[in-house]
Amino acid sequence: MRDKMNSVIRARMMTAILFTAIVLIALALLWLHRSSQVRDAPKKDPVEDEIAAIHAEHRAQDEKMTHEQIMERALNDLQIKTSAHAGVWKLGDEERWDWDGDKGTLIFTFTDKIIRTRAQLVGSYVYSRRSWLWAWANKTIPEDSKSDSKIVRNHMIQRRVTGFDHEELFVDEKDAWAFASLACYLANAEGAYSGRDGDMRAFFTFHDVKILPRQ
Repeated sequence: MRDKMNSVIRARMMTAILFTAIVLIALALLWLHRSSQVRDAPKKDPVEDEIAAIHAEHRAQDEKMTHEQIMERALNDLQIKTSAHAGVWKLGDEERWDWDGDKGTLIFTFTDKIIRTRAQLVGSYVYSRRSWLWAWANKTIPEDSKSDSKIVRNHMIQRRVTGFDHEELFVDEKDAWAFASLACYLANAEGAYSGRDGDMRAFFTFHDVKILPRQ
């Protein structure tokens, strides 16, 4: 009886091992297929469709929400979007980032690929002054590269939010992230990014993510 039970257990174990092996092989084939696609034409970020669905749902609810509730939702949304991009194309692990205000592009460079996005400057934070300057108030930034920041300004005017519509604000870095997340939310951007350059940190929203092979 015991030998029969042991045989059943061994058979079940072998079945489980075989099933696991099949799953691993399938995942490996899927990985190889996706890796080969990096050499092809630019691909649309697969996160984009999921983000579009989130935007549609939230836009329908905004009118019933207070500004504070929208701010909280914006922060939560940005965390979800950032995690999704990190999982798909490793946002945060890039070798370098480059923003071209004239072209309105933000490019992330990795060892095996380049991520090209259409980007907007939301604002800049200076550590030594603990100051935030909105992009809409920055005359050195091309108009086409700061429209998302104008959306935030209009939102604050319409909602009669006082104290945050000045050109320059003296705030903490976490407030700068809150402004960027609000811009990302209101402009239906696919994500937001912050890059530091010396004493200054720039905050961007980005759209239209394209995954390209690195030459």
